[in-house]
Amino acid sequence: MAARSTRIGLQLTQSQPTLLKSHYVSTPSRRGMSSATLIARPHRPSSSKLAALAASPSPSTNTSASFFTPSLCRIRHASTSADSPRPSSDILDWNAFFRLRQSRRRYALTSSIVTSIVSTGGAIAAFSEVPDLADQITKLVPTDPFISMGIATFGATFLGWLIGPAFGNSLWKLLHRSRLPEFTIKERAFFERIKRHRVNPSGASTNNPVPDFYGEKISSVAGYRNWLKDQRAFNRKRGGNYASTV
Repeated sequence: MAARSTRIGLQLTQSQPTLLKSHYVSTPSRRGMSSATLIARPHRPSSSKLAALAASPSPSTNTSASFFTPSLCRIRHASTSADSPRPSSDILDWNAFFRLRQSRRRYALTSSIVTSIVSTGGAIAAFSEVPDLADQITKLVPTDPFISMGIATFGATFLGWLIGPAFGNSLWKLLHRSRLPEFTIKERAFFERIKRHRVNPSGASTNNPVPDFYGEKISSVAGYRNWLKDQRAFNRKRGGNYASTV
């Protein structure tokens, strides 16, 4: 029995180092597997790093932006350059010229009405407030004082009507000063056409009056064509030749 117990003890002592060795070998293998797993797992940056990357973009994005920006700047500079052709909507055509001409006539008419009213009111106030002025007018026009005052008042009204277009045209030129050079050129060309195509008024009569000798009633291109027809009709009635419309 003692020999068997000693033999079992020797076998246990011989197998103990082998178990310890296998334990130590398995432990590093597990550590290696865990480290390999950590290396294979993708790294996720934190939120603070993402905010820093958003604040300072990478050099690649800066390079692409700097690559496309000069071309956009060149396109914008070319579109806003002073040498670009003028759009057709800004060119003063004949219909726009006639509209401007009609608006200038309205300005002149309105200013004539206003100045005639002002001059009439001023004359009446002056005659009523200054008796010496009324006596001077009565001496100049030796008639009934009522008639003298009426003639003087009518003269003041007529004077206001005459000076009204000067104010109206000045105001119109001030408001349309950007189109004034083109309008002047068009108006000169228009008057040259009127002089070339209008009739000779020497053959006018009560049955055949001169049709708008200065072309003041023309307010459109269609009106100009009608004016040319009236000139031809006048010459046809008179029996003479008429100017070409070309």
